[in-house]
Amino acid sequence: MTDNPSGVIRREMFIAADPATVFAFLTQPDKMTRWMGVRTDLDPRDGGVYLVDVNNQNVARGIFEEAIPNERVVFSFGWEDGAFGMTPGSSRIQIDLEAKDGGTQLSFVHSGLPEVAVAPHTEGWTHYHGRLAIAAEGGDPGPDPKLKEVAA
Repeated sequence: MTDNPSGVIRREMFIAADPATVFAFLTQPDKMTRWMGVRTDLDPRDGGVYLVDVNNQNVARGIFEEAIPNERVVFSFGWEDGAFGMTPGSSRIQIDLEAKDGGTQLSFVHSGLPEVAVAPHTEGWTHYHGRLAIAAEGGDPGPDPKLKEVAA
């Protein structure tokens, strides 16, 4: 993952699962909570809600802008409590999926981040993208250690 002064995080990664499987893990609540969040409300259509309660404390909220099955997901993103100066919908995430070598090349861009938010979101997305790959590839990422951080 790359961070830069313009408030953008970019990441390219390969997942050994087809784009339809990866798309499902990005848009279906029961699949998303296998790798991120304890509760989700996802309506992956233009104007639909994006809500992920990450750890019983931090709730991400936004609106789906685009959801092209097996190809692209775009949504606004921010925190209900305004953490890092990010109110709901104040930043934007675009995820593109491309079939490649029997799996999926995932391109991730999180833009519109305040400078103070870049480092912690880079760390968070690195953590959760690893868990996404494990889950989409058919594995069990296990209990999320981020949940223990909140309980501590």
